[in-house]
Amino acid sequence: MIKAKEWMEKVSIVISSVMTAAMIIILFVNVVLRYIPGIGGFKWYMESSQYLNVWAMLLIGAQITVTGTHLKVEVLDSLVANNKLATKVVKVIRGIFITLFYLAIAYSGWMLASKAKQAISTMPSFTMGQVYIMFPIAGIICAVASVINIIIVILDNEKGGE
Repeated sequence: MIKAKEWMEKVSIVISSVMTAAMIIILFVNVVLRYIPGIGGFKWYMESSQYLNVWAMLLIGAQITVTGTHLKVEVLDSLVANNKLATKVVKVIRGIFITLFYLAIAYSGWMLASKAKQAISTMPSFTMGQVYIMFPIAGIICAVASVINIIIVILDNEKGGE
């Protein structure tokens, strides 16, 4: 499971970094093209950069989840800090709720994407359904990352979990 955790972490970082780099390049090229007479830049630059930004942030959620670096309230952690079994139970329960949250995102994202198939995006040749499909994809990826984290906590590996 540690290898799955490391793989999930690396892949989500690489994909999110590539998307962020593409966003920056598109914005930079568009700024340069504005100053060339007769070209004026891409009409779709703003939408593409917004979509890439949202998609990158959704995917980096897998890295945040699998490493346990997401925001969390640690009141229960401090109350059970001296009991190893209770600490493990708190982490597993937290992981289950995180998994359910990501599954809810995946389901609601799927509903949104399936209902928006006809809505035309401001980017050429994209429907909003194609834009919104990233929500269920990211939700499932993050849910898998959460399950990996739960398994690592259950196996009580010192390198894993939160």
